Amino acid sequence: MNGKGGDMELEKLAYKILSSLIFEEKFEHIYEESGEPDRNIVSDVLRILVVKDLVRVYEVRNEKYVSVSYIEPDTYSNQFFRASAKGLNLL
Repeated sequence: MNGKGGDMELEKLAYKILSSLIFEEKFEHIYEESGEPDRNIVSDVLRILVVKDLVRVYEVRNEKYVSVSYIEPDTYSNQFFRASAKGLNLL
């Protein structure tokens, strides 16, 4: 995510997650598509992408996706994730 140094596997996972978020996706789908066996690693990478404003968090309200400024702690059951414009520019 910084392009220099760091853990190459983490970089690959972050890119893979980001590239899978063209549309709103639930955490379970992101986790399954990532190929990473450790859910906590996927969760941590997703949080980093959100903090860096590369991914946005959404909830469904009145049948529409509404951007929220928080990640539901410990579970993502009611939230969706989508790459931000900044994130899409990195792809």
